Amino acid sequence: MFKFTCMAAAICMLTQIAHAGRPLSVDDANVNDSGAGHVEAWFARTAGHANSWNVAPAYSPIKDWEFSALLSRNTTGDWTTSAIQAKWRVTASQPEGCNLGLVAGVSHQSNGGENTSYLNGIATCNHSGGAFHLNLGLSHPNRGSTLTNWGVAYERDLGVAIGHVEYFGQENSKPTAQVGIRKDIMPGLQLDGTLGRTNSETVFSVGMKKAF
Repeated sequence: MFKFTCMAAAICMLTQIAHAGRPLSVDDANVNDSGAGHVEAWFARTAGHANSWNVAPAYSPIKDWEFSALLSRNTTGDWTTSAIQAKWRVTASQPEGCNLGLVAGVSHQSNGGENTSYLNGIATCNHSGGAFHLNLGLSHPNRGSTLTNWGVAYERDLGVAIGHVEYFGQENSKPTAQVGIRKDIMPGLQLDGTLGRTNSETVFSVGMKKAF
């Protein structure tokens, strides 16, 4: 997919609502079918910095629109991040071709934290060799300056599972390079994980996604 000020760039990306669905941090330009939704839950850790537990439900009440929420608890720093967002699939998804999406939302950090509004433009291009995703956005803390966010990702079906590589970052922060994998273990239930590096530190996450 709720990316929203964090202790490290990777945890920030992992706990923001704008993401492509577990385990990607870079968002894609697709939404659930009308009347369908999903719930994602995951644990994320940056070595030596932060542990967080996260849950993020999403639902599409009408065609081309998806509404999402996030609750993220940082058990190391003892603070909570929450977020809500709307995602609009601007152009129809193409099995062979590109489509566009737009995300707008706001996040809040507890313990004296601030609200951060964000806007993210998304492009997804599908072809027989996999899918590419490109993100470019802005985030604005209510007591800070507007920052640019960006990300690129490539995902491919490996046969036994779907793997991806991605590279993402935020202005004034070091970027994160990450790989991940996901697999459906039964209809509507996915298990997944990521491993990456940011600021010379290892970051990882493990999670699941349940469709309904």
